[in-house]
Amino acid sequence: MRIRLAPKKHQPIPDAFLERAHQLGLISWSLDLNGMPTQDPVAPGTLSLWLSSKPIRSLLTERASVWSAIDKPEYEEIIPGMWIYPFIEEHRGRRTGYTVLIGFGEAILESEYLQDSGSGSSLQLSALRHQFNERMGTTQSYAKNTFLLLEWALGDLLKGRKHDETIEGFSAQLGNAFETITALHDLGMNMNSIRDTGGYILRAIEHVAESLEYQWAACLLDESHEIGKMLEHPIYQIGNINLNTDEIAFVIDRVLNEEPVAFSDRTKIYAAGERIRGLSPQMLVHPITQSGTIFGYVIAGGKMGDDPQVSTNETKMLDAVAGILGAFLENIALYEEQKQTFVGTVKAMSSAIDAKDRYTQGHSERVAMLSARIAQQVGMSEDEVERIRISGLVHDVGKIGVPEAVLCKPSRLTDEEFELIKLHPTIGYDILKDIPSLSDILPGVLHHHEKWDGTGYPEGLSGEDIPLMARIMAIADTFDAMSSNRAYRAGMPREKVLAEIQRCAGSQFDPGLVPHFLAIDLREYDKMVEHHASQAVYKQAG
Repeated sequence: MRIRLAPKKHQPIPDAFLERAHQLGLISWSLDLNGMPTQDPVAPGTLSLWLSSKPIRSLLTERASVWSAIDKPEYEEIIPGMWIYPFIEEHRGRRTGYTVLIGFGEAILESEYLQDSGSGSSLQLSALRHQFNERMGTTQSYAKNTFLLLEWALGDLLKGRKHDETIEGFSAQLGNAFETITALHDLGMNMNSIRDTGGYILRAIEHVAESLEYQWAACLLDESHEIGKMLEHPIYQIGNINLNTDEIAFVIDRVLNEEPVAFSDRTKIYAAGERIRGLSPQMLVHPITQSGTIFGYVIAGGKMGDDPQVSTNETKMLDAVAGILGAFLENIALYEEQKQTFVGTVKAMSSAIDAKDRYTQGHSERVAMLSARIAQQVGMSEDEVERIRISGLVHDVGKIGVPEAVLCKPSRLTDEEFELIKLHPTIGYDILKDIPSLSDILPGVLHHHEKWDGTGYPEGLSGEDIPLMARIMAIADTFDAMSSNRAYRAGMPREKVLAEIQRCAGSQFDPGLVPHFLAIDLREYDKMVEHHASQAVYKQAG
Protein backbone atom coordinates (compact mmCIF):
# COMPACT_ATOMS: atom_id res chain seq x y z
CA MET A 1 0.00 0.00 0.00
CA ARG A 2 1.41 3.42 -0.98
CA ILE A 3 1.55 5.91 1.92
CA ARG A 4 2.63 9.49 1.24
CA LEU A 5 4.80 11.54 3.60
CA ALA A 6 3.13 14.02 5.92
CA PRO A 7 3.13 17.65 4.70
CA LYS A 8 5.59 20.15 6.18
CA LYS A 9 4.68 21.91 9.41
CA HIS A 10 3.08 25.35 9.22
CA GLN A 11 5.64 28.18 9.16
CA PRO A 12 4.15 31.41 10.64
CA ILE A 13 6.91 33.93 9.72
CA PRO A 14 8.67 33.41 6.35
CA ASP A 15 12.38 32.57 6.40
CA ALA A 16 12.97 35.27 3.78
CA PHE A 17 11.70 37.91 6.22
CA LEU A 18 14.03 36.73 8.98
CA GLU A 19 16.97 36.69 6.57
CA ARG A 20 16.29 40.34 5.63
CA ALA A 21 16.08 41.28 9.30
CA HIS A 22 19.39 39.56 10.04
CA GLN A 23 20.99 41.45 7.14
CA LEU A 24 19.89 44.69 8.85
CA GLY A 25 21.79 43.60 11.97
CA LEU A 26 18.66 42.65 13.90
CA ILE A 27 18.32 39.61 16.14
CA SER A 28 15.24 37.36 15.88
CA TRP A 29 13.63 35.51 18.75
CA SER A 30 10.52 33.31 18.75
CA LEU A 31 8.23 33.58 21.80
CA ASP A 32 4.97 31.95 22.81
CA LEU A 33 1.83 33.87 23.75
CA ASN A 34 3.15 34.35 27.30
CA GLY A 35 6.47 35.75 26.11
CA MET A 36 8.38 32.57 26.93
CA PRO A 37 11.08 31.64 24.40
CA THR A 38 10.27 28.70 22.13
CA GLN A 39 13.87 28.61 20.89
CA ASP A 40 17.18 30.38 21.52
CA PRO A 41 17.60 33.87 20.05
CA VAL A 42 19.41 33.93 16.70
CA ALA A 43 22.51 35.74 17.98
CA PRO A 44 26.19 35.06 18.77
CA GLY A 45 26.80 33.00 21.90
CA THR A 46 27.56 35.72 24.45
CA LEU A 47 24.75 37.99 23.23
CA SER A 48 22.35 35.03 23.14
CA LEU A 49 23.19 34.22 26.77
CA TRP A 50 22.62 37.86 27.81
CA LEU A 51 19.23 37.97 26.08
CA SER A 52 18.28 34.69 27.75
CA SER A 53 19.05 36.04 31.21
CA LYS A 54 16.18 36.30 33.65
CA PRO A 55 15.93 40.13 33.68
CA ILE A 56 15.58 40.37 29.90
CA ARG A 57 13.16 37.45 29.71
CA SER A 58 11.05 39.08 32.44
CA LEU A 59 10.82 42.25 30.35
CA LEU A 60 9.59 40.28 27.34
CA THR A 61 7.07 38.39 29.45
CA GLU A 62 5.67 41.70 30.68
CA ARG A 63 5.42 43.06 27.13
CA ALA A 64 3.66 39.87 25.94
CA SER A 65 0.92 40.39 28.52
CA VAL A 66 0.38 43.87 27.05
CA TRP A 67 0.43 42.60 23.45
CA SER A 68 -2.24 40.02 24.25
CA ALA A 69 -4.74 42.82 24.84
CA ILE A 70 -4.11 44.76 21.61
CA ASP A 71 -4.61 43.95 17.94
CA LYS A 72 -1.25 45.19 16.71
CA PRO A 73 1.83 45.49 18.95
CA GLU A 74 4.13 48.42 18.13
CA TYR A 75 7.90 48.80 18.20
CA GLU A 76 9.30 50.21 21.44
CA GLU A 77 12.46 50.81 23.42
CA ILE A 78 12.01 48.49 26.41
CA ILE A 79 15.27 49.59 28.06
CA PRO A 80 17.63 52.37 27.04
CA GLY A 81 19.36 51.31 23.83
CA MET A 82 17.29 48.09 23.24
CA TRP A 83 14.53 48.29 20.62
CA ILE A 84 12.07 45.48 19.93
CA TYR A 85 9.85 44.96 16.90
CA PRO A 86 7.11 42.40 17.70
CA PHE A 87 5.26 40.56 14.91
CA ILE A 88 2.29 38.30 15.55
CA GLU A 89 2.47 34.62 14.57
CA GLU A 90 -0.87 33.14 13.48
CA HIS A 91 -2.14 29.77 12.35
CA ARG A 92 -5.62 29.37 10.84
CA GLY A 93 -6.52 32.89 12.00
CA ARG A 94 -5.53 32.20 15.63
CA ARG A 95 -2.65 34.00 17.39
CA THR A 96 -0.05 31.42 18.41
CA GLY A 97 2.96 33.54 19.48
CA TYR A 98 5.35 36.29 18.47
CA THR A 99 8.52 36.74 16.47
CA VAL A 100 10.46 39.59 18.08
CA LEU A 101 13.24 41.41 16.24
CA ILE A 102 15.78 43.23 18.41
CA GLY A 103 18.07 46.18 17.58
CA PHE A 104 20.47 48.21 19.72
CA GLY A 105 21.45 51.86 20.17
CA GLU A 106 24.44 53.46 21.91
CA ALA A 107 22.61 53.74 25.23
CA ILE A 108 22.73 49.97 25.67
CA LEU A 109 26.44 50.22 26.50
CA GLU A 110 25.58 52.21 29.64
CA SER A 111 22.51 50.17 30.58
CA GLU A 112 22.24 48.86 34.11
CA TYR A 113 20.98 45.58 32.55
CA LEU A 114 24.39 45.22 30.99
CA GLN A 115 26.19 45.91 34.22
CA ASP A 116 23.88 43.67 36.31
CA SER A 117 23.51 40.84 33.80
CA GLY A 118 25.98 38.61 35.54
CA SER A 119 27.84 38.19 32.29
CA GLY A 120 30.82 36.92 34.20
CA SER A 121 34.40 37.95 33.52
CA SER A 122 35.53 41.23 32.05
CA LEU A 123 36.51 39.24 28.99
CA GLN A 124 32.92 38.10 28.48
CA LEU A 125 31.66 41.64 29.09
CA SER A 126 34.12 42.95 26.52
CA ALA A 127 32.90 40.37 23.99
CA LEU A 128 29.31 41.39 24.69
CA ARG A 129 30.12 45.09 24.15
CA HIS A 130 31.86 44.19 20.90
CA GLN A 131 28.75 42.34 19.68
CA PHE A 132 26.61 45.36 20.60
CA ASN A 133 28.95 47.69 18.68
CA GLU A 134 28.53 45.54 15.55
CA ARG A 135 24.76 46.12 15.74
CA MET A 136 24.75 49.68 16.99
CA GLY A 137 22.87 52.45 15.21
CA THR A 138 19.24 52.25 16.24
CA THR A 139 17.68 55.59 17.14
CA GLN A 140 14.08 56.71 17.56
CA SER A 141 13.70 57.76 13.94
CA TYR A 142 15.66 54.78 12.69
CA ALA A 143 13.50 52.43 14.73
CA LYS A 144 10.33 53.96 13.31
CA ASN A 145 11.51 53.70 9.72
CA THR A 146 12.87 50.20 10.30
CA PHE A 147 9.55 49.03 11.71
CA LEU A 148 7.65 50.47 8.72
CA LEU A 149 10.11 48.79 6.37
CA LEU A 150 9.79 45.49 8.21
CA GLU A 151 5.98 45.68 8.19
CA TRP A 152 6.00 46.34 4.47
CA ALA A 153 8.43 43.47 3.82
CA LEU A 154 6.47 41.03 5.96
CA GLY A 155 3.16 42.05 4.38
CA ASP A 156 4.65 41.63 0.93
CA LEU A 157 6.04 38.20 1.76
CA LEU A 158 2.84 37.02 3.45
CA LYS A 159 0.77 38.20 0.51
CA GLY A 160 3.04 36.29 -1.85
CA ARG A 161 2.88 33.25 0.38
CA LYS A 162 -0.91 33.50 0.51
CA HIS A 163 -0.99 33.49 -3.27
CA ASP A 164 1.33 30.48 -3.30
CA GLU A 165 -0.81 28.71 -0.71
CA THR A 166 -3.94 29.48 -2.72
CA ILE A 167 -2.36 27.96 -5.80
CA GLU A 168 -1.10 25.01 -3.75
CA GLY A 169 -4.57 24.65 -2.25
CA PHE A 170 -6.17 24.58 -5.68
CA SER A 171 -3.53 22.09 -6.80
CA ALA A 172 -4.18 19.94 -3.74
CA GLN A 173 -7.94 20.11 -4.31
CA LEU A 174 -7.47 19.19 -7.95
CA GLY A 175 -5.16 16.36 -6.89
CA ASN A 176 -7.67 15.12 -4.33
CA ALA A 177 -10.50 15.39 -6.84
CA PHE A 178 -8.46 13.52 -9.45
CA GLU A 179 -7.57 10.77 -6.96
CA THR A 180 -11.19 10.50 -5.89
CA ILE A 181 -12.43 10.35 -9.48
CA THR A 182 -9.74 7.80 -10.37
CA ALA A 183 -10.65 5.65 -7.36
CA LEU A 184 -14.39 5.81 -8.05
CA HIS A 185 -13.81 5.13 -11.76
CA ASP A 186 -11.72 2.07 -10.91
CA LEU A 187 -14.38 0.77 -8.53
CA GLY A 188 -17.14 1.48 -11.03
CA MET A 189 -15.32 -0.29 -13.86
CA ASN A 190 -14.79 -3.37 -11.70
CA MET A 191 -18.29 -3.74 -10.29
CA ASN A 192 -18.71 -6.90 -12.35
CA SER A 193 -16.00 -8.65 -10.28
CA ILE A 194 -18.55 -11.10 -8.94
CA ARG A 195 -15.99 -13.91 -8.75
CA ASP A 196 -13.69 -11.94 -6.42
CA THR A 197 -15.92 -10.19 -3.92
CA GLY A 198 -13.23 -10.04 -1.22
CA GLY A 199 -10.69 -8.61 -3.64
CA TYR A 200 -13.11 -5.88 -4.68
CA ILE A 201 -13.82 -4.90 -1.06
CA LEU A 202 -10.07 -4.71 -0.31
CA ARG A 203 -9.55 -2.57 -3.42
CA ALA A 204 -12.29 -0.20 -2.24
CA ILE A 205 -10.86 0.35 1.25
CA GLU A 206 -7.34 0.61 -0.15
CA HIS A 207 -8.55 3.55 -2.24
CA VAL A 208 -9.93 5.11 0.95
CA ALA A 209 -6.62 4.72 2.83
CA GLU A 210 -4.46 5.95 -0.05
CA SER A 211 -6.60 8.83 -1.31
CA LEU A 212 -7.38 10.23 2.14
CA GLU A 213 -3.98 9.40 3.68
CA TYR A 214 -5.25 7.30 6.58
CA GLN A 215 -3.13 4.59 8.19
CA TRP A 216 -6.02 2.12 8.39
CA ALA A 217 -9.26 1.44 6.57
CA ALA A 218 -11.74 -1.40 6.98
CA CYS A 219 -15.05 -2.79 5.84
CA LEU A 220 -17.04 -4.50 8.59
CA LEU A 221 -20.12 -6.53 7.59
CA ASP A 222 -23.03 -7.85 9.67
CA GLU A 223 -22.78 -11.65 9.65
CA SER A 224 -26.48 -11.99 10.43
CA HIS A 225 -27.53 -10.10 7.29
CA GLU A 226 -28.13 -12.07 4.09
CA ILE A 227 -25.28 -10.26 2.33
CA GLY A 228 -22.89 -10.83 5.23
CA LYS A 229 -23.74 -14.54 5.20
CA MET A 230 -22.68 -14.82 1.54
CA LEU A 231 -19.13 -13.63 2.12
CA GLU A 232 -16.19 -15.70 3.26
CA HIS A 233 -15.13 -13.09 5.85
CA PRO A 234 -17.10 -10.40 7.72
CA ILE A 235 -14.02 -8.20 8.26
CA TYR A 236 -11.70 -6.72 5.64
CA GLN A 237 -8.90 -4.34 6.67
CA ILE A 238 -5.85 -2.76 5.10
CA GLY A 239 -3.10 -0.33 6.12
CA ASN A 240 -0.04 0.15 8.29
CA ILE A 241 -1.71 -1.44 11.32
CA ASN A 242 -3.66 -4.67 11.64
CA LEU A 243 -6.30 -4.93 14.35
CA ASN A 244 -6.84 -8.21 16.16
CA THR A 245 -10.27 -9.66 16.96
CA ASP A 246 -10.57 -7.88 20.33
CA GLU A 247 -9.64 -4.53 18.83
CA ILE A 248 -12.13 -4.99 16.00
CA ALA A 249 -14.80 -5.83 18.60
CA PHE A 250 -13.89 -2.62 20.45
CA VAL A 251 -14.31 -0.57 17.26
CA ILE A 252 -17.67 -2.20 16.50
CA ASP A 253 -18.88 -1.62 20.07
CA ARG A 254 -17.92 2.05 19.87
CA VAL A 255 -19.75 2.48 16.56
CA LEU A 256 -22.90 0.72 17.78
CA ASN A 257 -23.13 2.03 21.33
CA GLU A 258 -21.41 5.40 21.63
CA GLU A 259 -22.38 8.85 20.42
CA PRO A 260 -20.10 10.32 17.74
CA VAL A 261 -18.23 13.55 18.45
CA ALA A 262 -19.39 15.02 15.12
CA PHE A 263 -21.44 14.36 11.98
CA SER A 264 -20.85 15.23 8.34
CA ASP A 265 -23.67 14.11 6.06
CA ARG A 266 -24.00 10.39 6.87
CA THR A 267 -20.41 10.05 8.06
CA LYS A 268 -19.98 9.85 11.82
CA ILE A 269 -16.75 10.90 13.51
CA TYR A 270 -15.65 9.12 16.68
CA ALA A 271 -12.75 9.78 19.02
CA ALA A 272 -10.35 6.85 18.58
CA GLY A 273 -9.45 6.79 22.26
CA GLU A 274 -6.38 5.41 24.00
CA ARG A 275 -6.99 1.72 23.37
CA ILE A 276 -5.98 1.65 19.71
CA ARG A 277 -3.32 4.31 19.32
CA GLY A 278 -2.84 3.72 15.61
CA LEU A 279 -6.34 5.02 14.88
CA SER A 280 -5.89 8.35 16.71
CA PRO A 281 -7.10 11.00 16.80
CA GLN A 282 -10.40 10.20 15.09
CA MET A 283 -12.24 7.45 13.22
CA LEU A 284 -14.52 8.11 10.27
CA VAL A 285 -17.47 5.72 10.04
CA HIS A 286 -19.97 5.48 7.20
CA PRO A 287 -22.79 2.90 6.99
CA ILE A 288 -23.30 0.52 4.07
CA THR A 289 -27.00 0.03 3.41
CA GLN A 290 -29.45 -2.06 1.42
CA SER A 291 -32.93 -0.58 1.02
CA GLY A 292 -32.35 1.57 4.09
CA THR A 293 -31.08 -1.29 6.26
CA ILE A 294 -27.51 -1.03 7.57
CA PHE A 295 -25.53 -4.22 6.96
CA GLY A 296 -21.98 -2.93 7.30
CA TYR A 297 -19.61 0.01 7.76
CA VAL A 298 -16.64 1.57 6.01
CA ILE A 299 -14.21 2.86 8.64
CA ALA A 300 -10.98 4.87 8.39
CA GLY A 301 -8.60 5.82 11.20
CA GLY A 302 -5.09 7.09 11.91
CA LYS A 303 -5.12 10.25 9.80
CA MET A 304 -1.64 11.32 8.69
CA GLY A 305 -0.26 14.81 8.16
CA ASP A 306 -0.19 17.90 10.37
CA ASP A 307 -3.92 18.69 10.23
CA PRO A 308 -5.95 16.38 12.48
CA GLN A 309 -9.29 17.84 11.41
CA VAL A 310 -11.58 15.84 9.12
CA SER A 311 -12.27 17.57 5.80
CA THR A 312 -15.35 17.58 3.57
CA ASN A 313 -13.29 15.85 0.89
CA GLU A 314 -12.73 12.91 3.25
CA THR A 315 -16.38 12.52 4.23
CA LYS A 316 -17.56 12.78 0.62
CA MET A 317 -15.01 10.18 -0.49
CA LEU A 318 -16.17 7.83 2.27
CA ASP A 319 -19.80 8.43 1.31
CA ALA A 320 -19.07 7.60 -2.34
CA VAL A 321 -17.09 4.43 -1.57
CA ALA A 322 -19.73 3.19 0.89
CA GLY A 323 -22.42 3.81 -1.74
CA ILE A 324 -20.49 1.89 -4.40
CA LEU A 325 -19.79 -0.97 -1.98
CA GLY A 326 -23.47 -1.13 -1.05
CA ALA A 327 -24.50 -1.31 -4.71
CA PHE A 328 -21.79 -3.87 -5.48
CA LEU A 329 -22.73 -6.16 -2.59
CA GLU A 330 -26.43 -5.83 -3.40
CA ASN A 331 -25.63 -6.89 -6.97
CA ILE A 332 -23.69 -9.85 -5.60
CA ALA A 333 -26.73 -10.85 -3.53
CA LEU A 334 -29.00 -10.59 -6.58
CA TYR A 335 -26.52 -12.58 -8.64
CA GLU A 336 -26.39 -15.32 -6.01
CA GLU A 337 -30.19 -15.37 -5.84
CA GLN A 338 -30.45 -15.67 -9.62
CA LYS A 339 -27.75 -18.30 -9.64
CA GLN A 340 -29.57 -20.37 -7.03
CA THR A 341 -32.83 -19.98 -8.94
CA PHE A 342 -31.12 -21.04 -12.15
CA VAL A 343 -29.40 -24.03 -10.55
CA GLY A 344 -32.67 -25.00 -8.86
CA THR A 345 -34.47 -24.89 -12.21
CA VAL A 346 -31.77 -26.99 -13.84
CA LYS A 347 -31.92 -29.53 -11.01
CA ALA A 348 -35.70 -29.66 -11.33
CA MET A 349 -35.33 -30.37 -15.04
CA SER A 350 -32.82 -33.16 -14.42
CA SER A 351 -34.96 -34.62 -11.62
CA ALA A 352 -37.98 -34.62 -13.92
CA ILE A 353 -36.03 -36.70 -16.44
CA ASP A 354 -34.63 -39.09 -13.87
CA ALA A 355 -38.04 -39.52 -12.23
CA LYS A 356 -39.45 -41.11 -15.39
CA ASP A 357 -37.46 -44.24 -14.55
CA ARG A 358 -36.76 -45.27 -10.95
CA TYR A 359 -33.57 -46.96 -12.14
CA THR A 360 -32.09 -43.61 -13.23
CA GLN A 361 -32.92 -41.78 -9.98
CA GLY A 362 -30.10 -39.23 -9.36
CA HIS A 363 -28.23 -40.18 -12.55
CA SER A 364 -27.88 -36.59 -13.79
CA GLU A 365 -26.62 -35.30 -10.42
CA ARG A 366 -24.01 -38.04 -10.24
CA VAL A 367 -22.86 -37.42 -13.81
CA ALA A 368 -22.62 -33.69 -13.01
CA MET A 369 -20.53 -34.34 -9.91
CA LEU A 370 -18.18 -36.81 -11.63
CA SER A 371 -17.75 -34.51 -14.63
CA ALA A 372 -16.83 -31.63 -12.32
CA ARG A 373 -14.27 -33.77 -10.48
CA ILE A 374 -12.64 -34.85 -13.77
CA ALA A 375 -12.48 -31.20 -14.87
CA GLN A 376 -10.79 -30.29 -11.58
CA GLN A 377 -8.27 -33.11 -12.03
CA VAL A 378 -7.48 -31.80 -15.51
CA GLY A 379 -6.83 -28.35 -14.03
CA MET A 380 -9.71 -26.39 -15.48
CA SER A 381 -10.76 -23.06 -13.95
CA GLU A 382 -13.45 -22.77 -11.30
CA ASP A 383 -15.83 -21.21 -13.83
CA GLU A 384 -15.21 -23.98 -16.39
CA VAL A 385 -15.74 -26.67 -13.76
CA GLU A 386 -19.07 -25.10 -12.78
CA ARG A 387 -20.28 -24.92 -16.39
CA ILE A 388 -19.39 -28.58 -16.95
CA ARG A 389 -21.32 -29.45 -13.79
CA ILE A 390 -24.38 -27.58 -15.10
CA SER A 391 -24.08 -29.36 -18.44
CA GLY A 392 -24.00 -32.68 -16.59
CA LEU A 393 -27.23 -31.82 -14.80
CA VAL A 394 -29.12 -31.32 -18.08
CA HIS A 395 -27.24 -33.70 -20.38
CA ASP A 396 -30.25 -36.05 -20.66
CA VAL A 397 -32.99 -33.39 -20.86
CA GLY A 398 -33.74 -34.56 -24.41
CA LYS A 399 -35.18 -37.80 -23.02
CA ILE A 400 -38.37 -35.79 -22.46
CA GLY A 401 -38.96 -36.32 -26.18
CA VAL A 402 -38.41 -40.09 -26.06
CA PRO A 403 -41.53 -42.26 -25.59
CA GLU A 404 -41.80 -43.43 -21.98
CA ALA A 405 -42.48 -46.98 -23.15
CA VAL A 406 -39.05 -47.01 -24.77
CA LEU A 407 -37.31 -45.13 -21.99
CA CYS A 408 -38.63 -47.40 -19.23
CA LYS A 409 -38.66 -50.69 -21.17
CA PRO A 410 -37.73 -53.50 -18.72
CA SER A 411 -35.91 -55.52 -21.39
CA ARG A 412 -33.26 -54.83 -23.98
CA LEU A 413 -34.15 -52.34 -26.73
CA THR A 414 -34.71 -53.26 -30.34
CA ASP A 415 -32.69 -51.51 -33.03
CA GLU A 416 -35.64 -49.23 -33.82
CA GLU A 417 -36.08 -48.34 -30.15
CA PHE A 418 -32.38 -47.63 -29.78
CA GLU A 419 -32.60 -45.22 -32.73
CA LEU A 420 -35.26 -43.32 -30.77
CA ILE A 421 -32.98 -43.21 -27.71
CA LYS A 422 -30.17 -41.84 -29.90
CA LEU A 423 -32.30 -38.80 -30.66
CA HIS A 424 -32.18 -37.47 -27.08
CA PRO A 425 -28.91 -35.44 -27.44
CA THR A 426 -30.33 -33.57 -30.44
CA ILE A 427 -33.71 -33.10 -28.75
CA GLY A 428 -31.96 -31.77 -25.64
CA TYR A 429 -29.91 -29.36 -27.75
CA ASP A 430 -33.05 -28.07 -29.48
CA ILE A 431 -34.80 -27.56 -26.12
CA LEU A 432 -31.93 -25.55 -24.62
CA LYS A 433 -30.41 -23.70 -27.59
CA ASP A 434 -32.58 -20.59 -27.22
CA ILE A 435 -31.65 -20.04 -23.56
CA PRO A 436 -28.71 -17.54 -23.61
CA SER A 437 -27.37 -18.52 -20.19
CA LEU A 438 -26.98 -22.15 -21.33
CA SER A 439 -25.31 -21.54 -24.70
CA ASP A 440 -21.84 -22.54 -23.47
CA ILE A 441 -22.98 -25.89 -22.05
CA LEU A 442 -24.71 -27.11 -25.23
CA PRO A 443 -21.63 -29.02 -26.55
CA GLY A 444 -21.87 -31.35 -23.55
CA VAL A 445 -25.59 -31.94 -24.09
CA LEU A 446 -25.23 -32.60 -27.82
CA HIS A 447 -22.01 -34.64 -27.90
CA HIS A 448 -21.77 -36.66 -24.66
CA HIS A 449 -22.43 -39.88 -26.63
CA GLU A 450 -19.67 -39.28 -29.20
CA LYS A 451 -16.75 -41.75 -29.08
CA TRP A 452 -13.03 -41.16 -29.46
CA ASP A 453 -12.89 -43.51 -32.48
CA GLY A 454 -15.79 -41.77 -34.27
CA THR A 455 -18.42 -44.51 -33.80
CA GLY A 456 -20.64 -42.49 -31.46
CA TYR A 457 -23.67 -40.27 -32.10
CA PRO A 458 -25.29 -37.96 -33.14
CA GLU A 459 -22.58 -36.62 -35.51
CA GLY A 460 -19.89 -39.32 -35.38
CA LEU A 461 -17.17 -36.91 -34.25
CA SER A 462 -13.78 -38.36 -33.31
CA GLY A 463 -10.70 -37.45 -31.28
CA GLU A 464 -10.26 -33.83 -30.31
CA ASP A 465 -13.02 -32.78 -32.70
CA ILE A 466 -15.29 -33.83 -29.83
CA PRO A 467 -15.61 -30.86 -27.43
CA LEU A 468 -13.60 -31.38 -24.22
CA MET A 469 -16.74 -30.91 -22.13
CA ALA A 470 -18.42 -33.80 -23.96
CA ARG A 471 -15.35 -36.05 -23.71
CA ILE A 472 -15.32 -35.57 -19.94
CA MET A 473 -19.05 -36.21 -19.59
CA ALA A 474 -18.85 -39.34 -21.74
CA ILE A 475 -16.65 -41.02 -19.13
CA ALA A 476 -18.84 -39.89 -16.20
CA ASP A 477 -22.07 -40.91 -17.97
CA THR A 478 -20.78 -44.37 -18.91
CA PHE A 479 -19.32 -45.03 -15.45
CA ASP A 480 -22.64 -44.26 -13.73
CA ALA A 481 -24.65 -46.22 -16.30
CA MET A 482 -22.49 -49.34 -15.83
CA SER A 483 -22.50 -48.95 -12.04
CA SER A 484 -26.29 -48.54 -11.73
CA ASN A 485 -29.02 -51.16 -11.71
CA ARG A 486 -31.31 -51.31 -14.74
CA ALA A 487 -34.63 -53.11 -15.28
CA TYR A 488 -32.92 -55.65 -17.51
CA ARG A 489 -29.61 -56.05 -15.56
CA ALA A 490 -27.87 -55.41 -12.25
CA GLY A 491 -25.12 -52.85 -11.82
CA MET A 492 -21.59 -54.05 -12.51
CA PRO A 493 -18.99 -54.42 -9.71
CA ARG A 494 -16.70 -51.41 -9.22
CA GLU A 495 -13.53 -53.26 -10.26
CA LYS A 496 -15.11 -54.44 -13.50
CA VAL A 497 -16.46 -50.96 -14.31
CA LEU A 498 -13.06 -49.34 -13.78
CA ALA A 499 -11.36 -52.05 -15.84
CA GLU A 500 -13.85 -51.45 -18.67
CA ILE A 501 -13.24 -47.70 -18.57
CA GLN A 502 -9.50 -48.31 -18.78
CA ARG A 503 -9.94 -50.87 -21.59
CA CYS A 504 -11.96 -48.41 -23.67
CA ALA A 505 -9.38 -45.62 -23.41
CA GLY A 506 -8.43 -44.71 -26.98
CA SER A 507 -11.53 -46.28 -28.54
CA GLN A 508 -14.59 -44.96 -26.69
CA PHE A 509 -12.89 -42.47 -24.38
CA ASP A 510 -10.19 -39.81 -24.63
CA PRO A 511 -7.03 -41.70 -23.51
CA GLY A 512 -5.66 -38.52 -21.93
CA LEU A 513 -8.70 -38.12 -19.67
CA VAL A 514 -9.06 -41.68 -18.38
CA PRO A 515 -6.09 -41.46 -15.93
CA HIS A 516 -7.61 -38.28 -14.47
CA PHE A 517 -10.91 -40.09 -13.92
CA LEU A 518 -9.19 -43.06 -12.30
CA ALA A 519 -7.48 -40.68 -9.84
CA ILE A 520 -10.82 -39.45 -8.45
CA ASP A 521 -11.84 -40.37 -4.90
CA LEU A 522 -15.23 -42.08 -5.44
CA ARG A 523 -16.43 -41.92 -1.84
CA GLU A 524 -18.50 -38.83 -2.63
CA TYR A 525 -20.08 -40.72 -5.53
CA ASP A 526 -20.93 -43.69 -3.29
CA LYS A 527 -22.65 -41.39 -0.79
CA MET A 528 -24.74 -39.91 -3.59
CA VAL A 529 -25.75 -43.39 -4.78
CA GLU A 530 -26.81 -44.32 -1.25
CA HIS A 531 -28.79 -41.08 -0.87
CA HIS A 532 -30.58 -41.46 -4.21
CA ALA A 533 -31.41 -45.10 -3.44
CA SER A 534 -33.02 -44.11 -0.13
CA GLN A 535 -35.04 -41.41 -1.92
CA ALA A 536 -36.31 -43.97 -4.44
CA VAL A 537 -37.39 -46.33 -1.65
CA TYR A 538 -39.16 -43.48 0.16
CA LYS A 539 -41.06 -42.51 -2.99
CA GLN A 540 -42.12 -46.12 -3.62
CA ALA A 541 -43.35 -46.43 -0.03
CA GLY A 542 -45.31 -43.19 -0.45
